[in-house]
Amino acid sequence: MTFWTAMRKVLFGFLICFIAACSKDTDVIIPDMPNNDEKVQQTEIISILTGNDTIENGDIIAGRSAESEKVKVRIYLKGLINLLSQTPLEHNYVSVSGLTGTNIYATLPATVGSTEYIIVGAHYDAVSGSPGANDNASGVAMIFGLIKELKKVKFRNKHVMFVFFDHEELYLTGSRMFADKILLDSLNVHSVHTVDQMGWDNDGDRAIELELPTDSLKVIYQETASELGIPVHVTMTGSTDHSAFRNRGFKAIGLTEEYINGDTTPYYHQSGDTYATINFDYLTSSTLLMSKVIANIVSE
Repeated sequence: MTFWTAMRKVLFGFLICFIAACSKDTDVIIPDMPNNDEKVQQTEIISILTGNDTIENGDIIAGRSAESEKVKVRIYLKGLINLLSQTPLEHNYVSVSGLTGTNIYATLPATVGSTEYIIVGAHYDAVSGSPGANDNASGVAMIFGLIKELKKVKFRNKHVMFVFFDHEELYLTGSRMFADKILLDSLNVHSVHTVDQMGWDNDGDRAIELELPTDSLKVIYQETASELGIPVHVTMTGSTDHSAFRNRGFKAIGLTEEYINGDTTPYYHQSGDTYATINFDYLTSSTLLMSKVIANIVSE
């Protein structure tokens, strides 16, 4: 072997190692399942939001309909965002009908320079007289689980803005007002993903429904769900927050349990929508699916 032949082999070896190291740094690193600490946090979030457990100061959130109770909810949500080392922000609005409310949001920044955003969200309000465990403390818990997973992704070339909407139960007012805000702010939005009711799976098949997805979003959710063995149903449901964004021209998708397919909570908008009815294994499975999808999108 000549000297230059040997040198070429050495340089080639270094090149392979360098490529491998770079690839390792930019891998989408999402564990097979959220670890136990993260699953415990989701149970704690739903327990506190439904009045099943006390807030840190010993107070109880008795409901999420009256403004006096929603003040407590917002303080709690902002505390959870601080624990994620992100900065919570308030979006205060007055609708054309005079309805005042407050969305809570924060941004997990890209790890490289970017102007593009993915928006993920869930509504935090509930109807009067219902603890709202499934509708929609489950969605709130899922978004927090998602963000904890995305923080583990080393390479993110899109910002992830996560939002907790007020007044979904009143004509999607919070999400409509937030969609107007991001239009006014001229944000470069890749897509919007909202979650509503993700805590019921009576037949144990882990199936989810994709509500009015754009074609590209439908494909990535279907492909990822297939890898995880999760059945997917596509529906035309437009009665929750994703519609507010779609109606303003954004690519959007809604995620839920089998609301149309029949495997959905029988306690919808009732006093029986309690912490005890939530299927936390199903919530974990759905969180994993959404985490993998969003991780792949932010790593494109």
